[in-house]
Amino acid sequence: MKLPFINLLYLLIPFASIGQENYDIANISPALKSRAVATVRNDKTVVEMKSPEQVTETVTRVITVYNKNGDYYAALPVHYNKSCEVKSLKGAIYNEMGILQKKIATKDFKDISAVDNSTMFGDSRIKLYVPDYHSYPYTIEYQYEVKYKQNLIIPSWNPEVSNSVSVEKSSFQFIAPVGTACRIEAKNYKGVVKEEKSDKIESKTWSVEHIPAKKDESYSPNPNLKRTNVLIVPKNFMYYGKEGSFSDWKEYGEWVSSRLLSKKEDLSEVSKQKFISLTKNANSDQEKARILYDYLQKNTRYISIQIGIGGLEPFPASEVDRLGYGDCKALTNYMKSMLSAVNIPSYYCIVEAGRRKESFNTTFANVQDGNHVILCIPFKNDTTWLECTSQNLPFGFLSDFTDDRDVMACTERGGVMMHTPKYSNSTNLQFRNANLTLQEDGSIQGTLNTKFYGTQYQNHMDVLVASNHEKNKLLVDHYNIDNISFAQVNYSEHKQENPFIEENLTIFIKNYAVKNGNKVLIQPNIFNTQSNISENRNRTEDIFIERGFTDIDSISIQLPENILKKITPEQKIIAKPFGKYEFRSEIKENKLITYRKLELFEGSYPASDYEDFFQFHKEISSSDRGRFNLSLL
Repeated sequence: MKLPFINLLYLLIPFASIGQENYDIANISPALKSRAVATVRNDKTVVEMKSPEQVTETVTRVITVYNKNGDYYAALPVHYNKSCEVKSLKGAIYNEMGILQKKIATKDFKDISAVDNSTMFGDSRIKLYVPDYHSYPYTIEYQYEVKYKQNLIIPSWNPEVSNSVSVEKSSFQFIAPVGTACRIEAKNYKGVVKEEKSDKIESKTWSVEHIPAKKDESYSPNPNLKRTNVLIVPKNFMYYGKEGSFSDWKEYGEWVSSRLLSKKEDLSEVSKQKFISLTKNANSDQEKARILYDYLQKNTRYISIQIGIGGLEPFPASEVDRLGYGDCKALTNYMKSMLSAVNIPSYYCIVEAGRRKESFNTTFANVQDGNHVILCIPFKNDTTWLECTSQNLPFGFLSDFTDDRDVMACTERGGVMMHTPKYSNSTNLQFRNANLTLQEDGSIQGTLNTKFYGTQYQNHMDVLVASNHEKNKLLVDHYNIDNISFAQVNYSEHKQENPFIEENLTIFIKNYAVKNGNKVLIQPNIFNTQSNISENRNRTEDIFIERGFTDIDSISIQLPENILKKITPEQKIIAKPFGKYEFRSEIKENKLITYRKLELFEGSYPASDYEDFFQFHKEISSSDRGRFNLSLL
């Protein structure tokens, strides 16, 4: 669906007017320099739609970079493929006083693939310029023109590219023949739309000025929810020769089903009979689906395909059946086809995937929502979701890549909004038991058992699938404890209704306890210590915890004979609206026993609570790093 560089493209794309303006940075308001690594001086985009197969985007962008942290925003990627052609590219670099230092020509842009190594087929490419200029501050100016042969995806306008980049001025103009029907959504736009009209064309222009940079604040909501965005969808469109129109998600789902998915469930009769035979002894439709999902995982692999309309349209099921690979669209369609062969209905669902939960805009149907495809099986009493690109995830488990968000399902009733499963604070569980022995030389050894549930399931997935040789290296990074080594490593998956990964380790930590005179200093909470968060006395954003979790650590350390088995038992409980922490320690039967439980509760909390939130983390971090001075006999 969306290409790997698409976020960078849209980050940098809004900008059109190489001219003789004065780019001396002295002309920039001090308010725009504060907290900024760069300032967009002028960002002008003009999109003209002459016909459904003739759309021109003309862009000029001028950006001043203050330091090396702003270099990222000075790079320019311009995407192209068979449906869009780059007609012109040029630019210039100016010094601090606005004096021309270098002109940039088309030949200075690198021409690279826009897809990653997992993509076997792709025609998407990028013209990329990365300035090699490090005399700060400097200003870079670009101008380019791109012609599109389709109007299903009209360039959008997102003037705020980052919290750390201020905007002096930015504008977006859309031009079309008089009477062209388009749906337009302008989110968070507070200005006045400038409208102009002649006998043949009409235009709308949106503009913003003087947007200062903002301080990044940890645990903040998605900044895009507050940023300005203009999205345009023509009523009638053309995409790779396929005509269509839609005004809502229902009609969009109908178009996807009729024009993109039609005739794609084309398994041969031989293959259909194979899948019927595989499931003949199953006692329920759920069991049949589980068997076929296991077949999918064992017999196919994910490879991205980005050729032409392949960016939206899946390859036929027969091709995946023959070749054994496909992208998310093709593998989902293949699984759907296998289920159809045994008379189990399912829905092809488009989703905005990623660790940050992003739902579809339920009131404004568009093609730019969605970068991935998953499958939904609407069983009578249990809706089941499948991630068809994974060879490891359990049946019915989505992980944090597509959890808890609105998606568009292609159903017999057209496009329907559905919501993927949500994993709760208690479901996202990490449960650890350690039985250790402290040696007289200060070393610790013993066994460690940890179970990962919910969205913590994938925390150690990389170790699970790694070779035996690589497992130890990965575990050293995961545990990040000085002098730790692993004598035995065993991982297993439990793929039942409440799936989890189980980790069993035999560990050795050299010199963990420190001898100081007749005392031994030991930190009993070995494996799970909370980090501090940054202090912010002028918090502006609400506190946003996207996913809650529960971590439980029970640790037993057998103490050597030369240590006095006596401490003051400790118990600490910190309870807040956004989380709860509990810690207990005691010596019992010659063992130092500690219990730690941390719960963080998903939700949104007022900015005024941030000082309390900061102290909550600070107290936990201090408790987690607490040490005991044990006396030697």
